[in-house]
Amino acid sequence: RPSLPRSGPRPRHAVLRAGRGGTWPGAMPRHVVIIGDSIGAMQGIPRMLGFVDILRRYLKDHGVEVDNWSKGGTLAATVAQQLPDIEKRLRSRLGSAGEQSSELLVVLELGGNDRMFGLPSAGIEKALERIVAAAQALPAKVLLMEVIPDGIERDVAARTGARLVPTPQELASAMKEPVVRGRIPEVSPGWVQPDGIHPNVKAQRPIARSLLAAISEELQLDMGEVSEEEGISCLDGGCTVQ
Repeated sequence: RPSLPRSGPRPRHAVLRAGRGGTWPGAMPRHVVIIGDSIGAMQGIPRMLGFVDILRRYLKDHGVEVDNWSKGGTLAATVAQQLPDIEKRLRSRLGSAGEQSSELLVVLELGGNDRMFGLPSAGIEKALERIVAAAQALPAKVLLMEVIPDGIERDVAARTGARLVPTPQELASAMKEPVVRGRIPEVSPGWVQPDGIHPNVKAQRPIARSLLAAISEELQLDMGEVSEEEGISCLDGGCTVQ
């Protein structure tokens, strides 16, 4: 039973442990909001088999609510233009009357469509930086999912202080070299759907494990161990929820 992978050294602070029912005495409610494109919306993935479904199953016992605002076709450039409306929706998760009454973690899974449509990498970075800055100003913590390991998200994370959620090693290794900055690489058919772009069911667990590692660090959750036998089981005949 492998332990939940961690994206960096464990911080030297006390880990909060949820009591019965997933609550902490005196702790603020915690919300995770995912803003993404068709990958975040788990396009082509059967119900309950997507990485967001896995997140919800593991986080519910820790009193963490997960909202998925992902929508197919979304560009980072479009989200940056819609920031006033998005900020208003995000503030509703922090509390009312200008008083922060909950903790908010924003997960960004954006940039894939921008690459696919050939938008300049500098423009993708600028859009992501604007979105990260707007979320941090709420205030919210930000996780930046590395859609393609071409350096764009990594550089934005370094400049803004957002936590990078690296591309899972299984998926990164399946990408044809060289990976060109700002372009969609060819991926081994074992990890993508027939369209050659969207991660398949098999890829959902690595994506979830990478994201859970970052979320557990940011929210100081004691996630314990994540078993390979839990969540999704894939055989030649398909995948099912355990």
